[in-house]
Amino acid sequence: MTEIPAEQASLRLTPHPLQRVGAFALAAYAGARHPGMVVGPLFATATEKVTEAAVRAALVRDTKAEAGFLLKCSYSLWPNSKMNHPRNRKLSDAEVTEAVRAWRTIPAPQMWPGAGCVLCGAAAVGFYGKSDVVLAESVAYRNSTPRGHAGLALCWPCVCSFHAVPFGSQMSGGPSTVVHTWDERFAAHSVGRQVQRNGLLITLGAKPVSPSADVAVLAALRGYEHRVTAGVELLVFTNNNQDQVLASHAVDQPLAEWLRTTTRLPGRRTGFACLLRSLRTDKNSGAQNLAWRVFHRPETIPGVLCAYLTARTEAYGRPAPESPAVAELAGSYLHEVLHLEEKDLAEIRATAQRVAALFKPDDTGGKLTGFHALFRTGRGADLRGWLQRHGVEWVLSRPEDGAPLITERGFELLFSHSQDDNAWFFRQYLLTSVLAELHRRGWQPKDAKTIVEDFDPDAIDPADTEALEEGIAP
Repeated sequence: MTEIPAEQASLRLTPHPLQRVGAFALAAYAGARHPGMVVGPLFATATEKVTEAAVRAALVRDTKAEAGFLLKCSYSLWPNSKMNHPRNRKLSDAEVTEAVRAWRTIPAPQMWPGAGCVLCGAAAVGFYGKSDVVLAESVAYRNSTPRGHAGLALCWPCVCSFHAVPFGSQMSGGPSTVVHTWDERFAAHSVGRQVQRNGLLITLGAKPVSPSADVAVLAALRGYEHRVTAGVELLVFTNNNQDQVLASHAVDQPLAEWLRTTTRLPGRRTGFACLLRSLRTDKNSGAQNLAWRVFHRPETIPGVLCAYLTARTEAYGRPAPESPAVAELAGSYLHEVLHLEEKDLAEIRATAQRVAALFKPDDTGGKLTGFHALFRTGRGADLRGWLQRHGVEWVLSRPEDGAPLITERGFELLFSHSQDDNAWFFRQYLLTSVLAELHRRGWQPKDAKTIVEDFDPDAIDPADTEALEEGIAP
């Protein structure tokens, strides 16, 4: 056989997210830190592991067999391929093995089409369709190449990368989920973790218990040691012949990095435990509900923290001991994720300190409950009136520094009528900051409850601990 050029045995990263995931999966199989290191013998070793897995699965022949999970998945990954062809039941093991290996073997150079790879520009070794590559993005498109069209022109390393995509994915037997990021170091980390999990899955022949894909992303971020330099994209796809889908859900870089710091910065771990606790329901763990919000409603997280702290304070009968930690976490989210300026957040904290000074030792719990009520949706006018009335009281008490209860800038932040304002976020932050300041001052109403609920803010529910086992390690 004619010698194969080196470029056909050297992994390269391209702009295609799925190709990149497959390339990092092959790098994990090769024990390399980066796909660019997978050349020559390492390339042969990595691709052979993927081929061997395909052969073993094809020889099972029965998707319901103990070792049939990868074969079952193959119908949504490589439909109409030699791996799952209906005739395999009638063929011998040797014939099935030969057919699968032929499918996974580079074509002879004389068969190459004389075109460049559409992804990297290297010489293409053939045209490839849906039996090798995920082609369509929704059921609105036909998930195959048009009649008379041979498919995508691809080089062999890109073909092998697409073959390896499932091994870096969370497979379900239906839709598969991959994590893509332009941060190459984090990509190696997250795909490598998934390759290890899938190795166990394929070896045992049974689907292991694992968190949902979005929770797995959350755990990967929290277990990552380095700064995340790019956003994270969750790609959900199925390549079968009925319900083909390629859907994307993204987390921007600031949120991805913030999630990572909830483990790495000690001051945020207590607040994060409270966030998980606030999102826990009878149906789902806090980690599951947080992961959903991260990908679908990230702007709601400050409100969740505020609502939790309000409920805890009312149940506790006084500002809850975790109030400072929750307020600190909320402030970090508003600044780092939602990009509110630190000088504006500092203005709100200064206002909160003065508001907290209005609460006297002989006040009852009703005063605090009434203060909470001012922050309900649609009650902005009530809060404004409250601050104006108490602003008079503040002036009459003549604080030594001469500062008003709330400055003109504070009013603007809390009650701006601009369509793109962040007033609601600032009001939520004011409430959490007041509660934190009251706790620091040791304030409690004279009718505070004498028996309160025990709570360890560092304790995470076992369901969340299991899902985030890599993320909560010291």
